Amino acid sequence: MAVDDGRPDLPLKPADTPQADRLHRFAHDLRNRLAGMQEVMRMLPADDPAQDEELRGFFEGQFFHALRTVEGLLDDLQVERGTGPLEPTTCPVGDLVEQAVSDQRYRFERKGQPLTVQVPSDLSVLGDRDHAIRLLQALLSNASKFSPQGAAVQVYAARQGDRVHITVADQGVGLSPDDLDQVFVRYAVLGSRSTDGEAQGRSTLARASQWAVAMGGTLTAASSGTGKGASFTLSLPAA
Repeated sequence: MAVDDGRPDLPLKPADTPQADRLHRFAHDLRNRLAGMQEVMRMLPADDPAQDEELRGFFEGQFFHALRTVEGLLDDLQVERGTGPLEPTTCPVGDLVEQAVSDQRYRFERKGQPLTVQVPSDLSVLGDRDHAIRLLQALLSNASKFSPQGAAVQVYAARQGDRVHITVADQGVGLSPDDLDQVFVRYAVLGSRSTDGEAQGRSTLARASQWAVAMGGTLTAASSGTGKGASFTLSLPAA
């Protein structure tokens, strides 16, 4: 059965530059307003925990459906959401991981999650340092959010041919096959939930995938299913 998502049936023309700029500003403003509503919803007191959880789940579903509709319109009109300027350079993988871990360590300490890092000292990649660090920060943040208290997270890297693979693996809530298909879609409504009430942006991994591609790499996800953890692997050209 077809689902009416409110989007037009006819193909749309690409937006011209002024239209694209206006749509981009509109989408940014709308996302900020919806995110503010989401934060207020999270702060409401819970009189009935079961009912509160159901209400929050409903609100979250509507929240991400609204954002997904906005993204769909931007896609139809071919509005670019760029990565910003890139400055490719030789980046030691150990340095990238060390900086990303340092920036995200508070998350793991707060939840008592052991974090182990295994990165050979001789590995380097060709990429933009700032974007690569931000990408790894996103993967680490995601691993912590979707893992319970005390669950271990691993970061490891290896070279295969002309590529270097950097993996962040967790023992968290995992991804269903449907979630796995949608995990890099902006504002997709996924079945997985953060384990300690952390806010879920649902666009971070999509941006991370975009950054990986812009650097000549890929970002892939793997999971054996719900409750069985997940791993995300960034592949970049070896330097």
